[in-house]
Amino acid sequence: MIERLKKLIAKSVKSDSLEMNRIKTDSSKNDSFKIDDFKIIENKITASELFFVKKGLDMYRTKDVHNFSITIYKNFEEEGVSYTGSSSAIIHPTMSDEEILQVIEEVSLAASFIKNKYYPLLEPSHKTQPQIISNFSEKPLNEWLSTLTSAIYNSDTCDSGGINSSEIFLNKVYTRIVSSTGIDVFYTTYKGELEFITNWKEDTEEIELYKHIDFSEMDYALIDEKVKEMLIISKEKAIASPTPALGKYNILLNGTPVIELLNYYVSQASAKTVYNGMSLAKLGENIQGDDVQGDLITLTLDPFMKNSTKSSPYDSNGFPVNSVKIFNGGVLNMYHGDLRHCHYLNVEPTGNISNFVIEGGSYSIADFKMEPYLEIIAFSDFQMDTLTGDFAGEIRLGWFFDGTNTIPVTGGSISGNIKKLQKQMYLSKELQKDNNFIGPKIVKLINVNVTGIE
Repeated sequence: MIERLKKLIAKSVKSDSLEMNRIKTDSSKNDSFKIDDFKIIENKITASELFFVKKGLDMYRTKDVHNFSITIYKNFEEEGVSYTGSSSAIIHPTMSDEEILQVIEEVSLAASFIKNKYYPLLEPSHKTQPQIISNFSEKPLNEWLSTLTSAIYNSDTCDSGGINSSEIFLNKVYTRIVSSTGIDVFYTTYKGELEFITNWKEDTEEIELYKHIDFSEMDYALIDEKVKEMLIISKEKAIASPTPALGKYNILLNGTPVIELLNYYVSQASAKTVYNGMSLAKLGENIQGDDVQGDLITLTLDPFMKNSTKSSPYDSNGFPVNSVKIFNGGVLNMYHGDLRHCHYLNVEPTGNISNFVIEGGSYSIADFKMEPYLEIIAFSDFQMDTLTGDFAGEIRLGWFFDGTNTIPVTGGSISGNIKKLQKQMYLSKELQKDNNFIGPKIVKLINVNVTGIE
């Protein structure tokens, strides 16, 4: 199929019937309408899926999906400025040659109007990349479903609540990337998803909460732990009191909120973010400023992280990726990103890598809990503005410790600005693993605004 697509792209270049040729009004611009380069991404997905209502199997299905994404590139000039235009579309194997040619025509035309500053395309590398290893490769997907089901429902033994419904998706994904510059690489990954809803009923009200888990390996203990955590959150949410209006208070972010907060540093070091003026992070400078009293950020991007659905030996352009340390002790060592945006900044490209690791800090969770705090484990909504550093979230569940008593709380919100708070930001020694993130389980922030509902 890839050879067929390559031939059709070549045919479209020679065709005089393309719409893009029919709309030309200036013969001096003919070169700007030709196809300069292309990229084809092939995906073959084999999937097994289960749907449960409580503990009863409602539906089982399998599916095979095969499609191709084509990207057309065009280099052209306008008023002395060089541009590289690109546009993409999905091609299905069942499409006829005429249908594919029409899509190529439309994509080619669209690329003629995309004015991205010129950048070179990736050339082949002779480097051999290791493949992504997963225990799911040891046997067919459907033979893992009973083990996954057991892991999900192992701790669903409570009288007052449990799993109301769940959905399991297990995918084997073959990817091949081919380009006109000579790129031809392929790899196989596994992507698992678990979605479930928990119910919990106490005397006052009944709680219903949703959870999504991503994984790429069969880790029974990890899935069981995530379900236990969700059942605890559901129970605590059902008996939680309104969050008091605390004004400025010490906050402990626990679990998923930590990932959302610390992703700020990944974004700030992105070549794309820097080029677009959304980051002022400078190479060789400490992003947390001078006289930092808290813990310093040390951040590494790891494309081969175990049990991550984001792990891959190549990025979407076929660039061979490797582990890179972006921040060391708060100091920005290098920008990260694809060939295009790194070319714009005149820095070495790293490729796009979606897994990140942040080293733990100097204090334990027990140390954090020796003084009054508001610990937040879940938000109804959390927003982080990677340009301004502003963040805010509506509290779904937290624990308030006033120095004597600890109670579950819900409602209200927190807000702050990481640029103002990062000098007194403390990272726990204890780490967590959540799909594409390894880092501190808890982050302590000082003097965060807490708006209660009391």
